[in-house]
Amino acid sequence: MPTKTRPAPARTLCYVISDPARDIVSRTRDQLSLLARLTAARVRHDDAELEMPQPTLFHVLQTLCNDLDHALRDMNVRWPTGESPPERT
Repeated sequence: MPTKTRPAPARTLCYVISDPARDIVSRTRDQLSLLARLTAARVRHDDAELEMPQPTLFHVLQTLCNDLDHALRDMNVRWPTGESPPERT
């Protein structure tokens, strides 16, 4: 009788995020929410006072990108079985 082979169990990644990285992600979410509300108010009321100068907007968005990059690099990826995940590129 042929033996039945079972498919390999699916690997599920576990992400371990440090407290400082979680704080960065939360702060970034709050800052993006604020930018969205300011933009919505600017559009809704057509008020030039609410407009952010382009260099300032660029700086804010670049800072948010850098913060998220830092938080993502701070995360550790683990397989539940304890084996090492593939190397990051």
